[in-house]
Amino acid sequence: MSDTFNKFRSTIIQSVFYSIGNFFGKFSGVILLPIYLLYLPVDVFGLFALFEGLFQIFQIFSGLGVKLGFARWYWDKEQVNNKKSLFFTTLLFNSLVCVVFSIILYFGFNFLSQYYFKSLISNELALLFIGGNLLKLLSEVPMLLLRAQHRAKKHSIVQIIQLISYVLFVYLFLAWFDMKLAGLFWAVIISASIQLLLLIKVVYENIEFKFNIPLLKEIISYGFPVALGNMVNQLFVFTDKYFINLFSNLKNVGTFTLAHKVSNIVNLLVVNAFMNAYMHSYFKGADEEDSEHFFSRSFTYFLLVITFCSLLLILFIKEALLVFNADKTAYGESAVIVPVLSVGLIFGGIRQMFTLPINKVKKTKVIGVLSIVAGAVNVILNYLFIPKWHALGAAYATGVVQILSSIVLLYYGLKYLNFKLEWKRIGILFFNFLIILIAFYSFQFEFFFYNILYKVFLVVVWFVVGYISGFLLDVEKQRIVSFWKKWGRISAITNNIKSLKH
Repeated sequence: MSDTFNKFRSTIIQSVFYSIGNFFGKFSGVILLPIYLLYLPVDVFGLFALFEGLFQIFQIFSGLGVKLGFARWYWDKEQVNNKKSLFFTTLLFNSLVCVVFSIILYFGFNFLSQYYFKSLISNELALLFIGGNLLKLLSEVPMLLLRAQHRAKKHSIVQIIQLISYVLFVYLFLAWFDMKLAGLFWAVIISASIQLLLLIKVVYENIEFKFNIPLLKEIISYGFPVALGNMVNQLFVFTDKYFINLFSNLKNVGTFTLAHKVSNIVNLLVVNAFMNAYMHSYFKGADEEDSEHFFSRSFTYFLLVITFCSLLLILFIKEALLVFNADKTAYGESAVIVPVLSVGLIFGGIRQMFTLPINKVKKTKVIGVLSIVAGAVNVILNYLFIPKWHALGAAYATGVVQILSSIVLLYYGLKYLNFKLEWKRIGILFFNFLIILIAFYSFQFEFFFYNILYKVFLVVVWFVVGYISGFLLDVEKQRIVSFWKKWGRISAITNNIKSLKH
């Protein structure tokens, strides 16, 4: 019993450290948004988005799947005495592949400038981009080693230092030296170099200069198909920015990218956070008698949270952009795109929830096939919508794909498990959401202050309609009253916080 408890305690502690590192990663992205808005012209931001997509594809394919194989083989019983050799083999092969791909990428930049960026990219800028991202890729295997060794604290410290240094140098190079894209790439180079320096000791302690070719072949045969599949999916996902640039211009790529990053804040801080916590609880109780009831109730609460957060984002996006003066620039056009992406986000969250029952019955083939089909449909819709509606067309395509994917997964979930969702309450949520949006888009004030009051009023209406429409169950009303009685007294806040520990 004590061994089991110690393992569980160790897992919880490591999860906390990883969560801290992940939070800093997400939070740094939120911090960088206003910096981009203030110091990057919209077309330059669009060009940066294309560079980001290029790196993501490069990252997935780097190492030809050897990193996934390393994670699988590191704790294999047959590799007990070969761990250091395994690490050296993986590190060297991954580094060689990254260097070769970087050289190919450099000599292919003229082609990319013409057919991908649709803009002249100087040799200096290409070298900065390739050099910075090569340094980032070289640190991935040592960071993977830390995860394999369950050194979560060390992993998070290195990750946080790298992220903080990146944010600081981005601000320095953009705000003080006005270096635009070159400044962003120099920030990558410096922060990635700092990360590598912090990992030198880790590499030195875990390396044995023995290259194991037979083992490498095994690892690649295991990891390459997965890497290839991930790359195909990433190519599908990235077609929106490519087609916007192809049929329009970098300005529209920039506005769409900003809208996507803003709407994705809800996904990062709400959807992902919920799914990471809920997934383990769901599978832990998957065989219990009330598991379907648990899923149904959880789905309702999940939908409640993401519809409300998305509604707030839609209502106040113009004010959020105004804070950074972005509404007075070309970035202001993102305010039109965010609502469409936010609706897609709601169904994207629903899609993630519906994958859990499918995974429960081990019908993962459905999810895999759907991902490929959805990606292909997204490409087709982008090709059809973007020439007509530009960046907004890409948002429409994303929304349609997410809605259709949710319906397909719901069908298979009902087919295999026949779970009973709380359809009445779900209907109330969507009706309430729709009514507020209709009221918002039907009438607005010219004066800024009146508009703010009107939007706050609509939020209050959302709560009132939800309460009087019968959405809340009696037991939920009682818990809300109890919660208010306990936490509504400011004088008792200290004791209430202490009670959470018990």
